[in-house]
Order: sequence, then C-alpha cells, then structure tokens
Amino acid sequence: MRPFENTPQAAGFVSPISDAARPVAVVDDNLDDKEFLRREIGFLFGEAPIITFFSGNALITYLQDHPHAQDLPRMILLDLQMTGMDGLRTLEFLRRNAKFSGIPVIVVSGTSDTGKVRAALAAGAQAFLPKPVSRRDFMDVLHGRLDAGFTETRI
Repeated sequence: MRPFENTPQAAGFVSPISDAARPVAVVDDNLDDKEFLRREIGFLFGEAPIITFFSGNALITYLQDHPHAQDLPRMILLDLQMTGMDGLRTLEFLRRNAKFSGIPVIVVSGTSDTGKVRAALAAGAQAFLPKPVSRRDFMDVLHGRLDAGFTETRI
C-alpha cells in the first residue's frame, strides 16, 4: 500500500512549523504504534507537544474539555481500527463539529480494507498512511509532496 491524499489540492499538507505550541494528537490503541509515531513526530517536529489517546472517545472528551483554540491539536494522527469508538466514527464526529472540523486528520492504519480507507477520505481525512509507516512517507504527507488524488493501484 502507498499513502495517498484526499484531494488534488494537496489536502495532506500540514505545516510542521506553524502553531508549534499546539500539540499533535495521536489516537491509537496499540502502544507500539503510538510510541513509533511519538518518535517520528519528535524527529520531524523537534520538541513538539504530543498528546496520546487510546480511543476516539478519549480524544473527543479532551477536545470538549479544552474550549480554547490554542489548546486544540494542530493535527491528529488517527488509527481506524480501535476498540470503543473507532477512527471512522471519530473522524465523522470531528467533521460534523464546526469547532473541530478544521483540524487536519491523517489516518494511520494497518487496515487493508480499501472501503474503509475510501470512507475515511470521504469523511474528511487529509491523507492515509498504511502501517508500518515509513519516515519518508510521513514527511511527504506533512509537506504535501504526494501525488494529487489516488487510484486503485495506490491503495
């Protein structure tokens, strides 16, 4: 599987420099995957604040408890397959809520179900990265260097 973006307008672009004080949120119920993403974020962003959650419910509770824009994550790395509220339902909630709909979401998942990947992109994910994630693909998504759109062969 190759990573891909949602739109031809490079929707996967996330500036690693903007809003350096705002945290990056990692939502994944797998400790190893969460630790890997934490290391990669540290490598790419330096001393960026990172907040981690085991489920979509935990993320949503955090977001609702932090009403100020400066407390919201500058981006969310979201697994699709989690216990409790899964990634797709979490993403749909984020996109329906005006306060959270502008937060970039990159789906990072081990799913090989192309229907779930398409559903996540249709629900508003900026990009999809298959696990295991390579540093190069992660950097490409963050800097908007992936080819525009996606095709069957890239899923």
